[in-house]
Amino acid sequence: MLPQNTPANVACSELFTEVSPYAVKKEDGRYIITDGTGSVPVSLVPRPKYYGLKTSTGIPFSKISAFHGSYTVITPSPRCDFFDRGIECRYCAGNFDVKDSGGRVYSVEEVLETVDAILKEGASGIIYLSTGFSQAPDGGIEFLKPYIKAIKKHHNCLVAVETLPPKEDRWIDETYAIGADSVLYNLEIFDKELFEFLCPGREKLIGRRRYMDALERAARIFPNGTVASHLIVGLEPPGSTCMGIDFLTGIGVVPILPIYRPSTGRALRIEPLTTEIIIPVYKHLYRAVKKNRINFNWVRDLSMVTTPLEVRGLVDERDGTKKSIVENFYKSKIGLKTAWGLSTLRRKLRVKDSRDPSDSSGQS
Repeated sequence: MLPQNTPANVACSELFTEVSPYAVKKEDGRYIITDGTGSVPVSLVPRPKYYGLKTSTGIPFSKISAFHGSYTVITPSPRCDFFDRGIECRYCAGNFDVKDSGGRVYSVEEVLETVDAILKEGASGIIYLSTGFSQAPDGGIEFLKPYIKAIKKHHNCLVAVETLPPKEDRWIDETYAIGADSVLYNLEIFDKELFEFLCPGREKLIGRRRYMDALERAARIFPNGTVASHLIVGLEPPGSTCMGIDFLTGIGVVPILPIYRPSTGRALRIEPLTTEIIIPVYKHLYRAVKKNRINFNWVRDLSMVTTPLEVRGLVDERDGTKKSIVENFYKSKIGLKTAWGLSTLRRKLRVKDSRDPSDSSGQS
């Protein structure tokens, strides 16, 4: 945990960290991050207690979920068809980098037990559901629908959803109607040629333009600040990332900037990453989000990426006190309950289900 209660996932043992000027050290029983000339005090986030528990079917909760600060990520089906087709994203080495994994899908009941343990402990206030690529025209939302509905039925919590852009806009409307509070369609790379090269499956079966159109549609349906998209820092020139920031914020989408972490055999970094290169990109992120009047407080405190709110101190601290009060409110238990209540109320007012009872197409 960095100063100002900012969670960060710090890479320590990976090969690419060997040349890093930074180190995590323990001095007099306390931890610091240092570059050899200065230091910043940090603390270790305790391992969630629920990580040591299991579902009634014997699956460890830690296998179903991953704790990342205020968000806990759950991937009910840890597979992606891109890998089976040999057209996976060239940088991907994450949860989905598994061929023929047996097709194990966690049941709604197993996920509900996991969410119950997370919320009882108070480990996270937002459940983040994700899925890999499937050929379905809905982009994966039909697969996640029973999980979203079950969580919303049994728990007063916020649910963020990461899928791929559906082929038709009606599925975006459906995503909001069934209870999702936030949605992410991760473009990852803004540069057109690099997108085509690094994301062959996304380009072939979805298309860069569809990502943009789906994000624009979602930003008109979901509340301000709840539609987001990743742009990976280090896989394209900084200027291209800034152009992506401008495009996304211009249509009301929050850019989230993870830093590319090369794994063995996937060293694709386009630019050497130094603070001198990265800081201007993050400053541009903050200014663009603020300029376009996008809500900062929904997308925050996700340890694997950097959000606009976390770089506020780099740019403008003149009104920091006022914003800290709002920020801290939404971090509190009362604030989360308020956010959930407002989200539910807005959905009831916003969504008009015009489906015929005999129509099961999902149109809304």
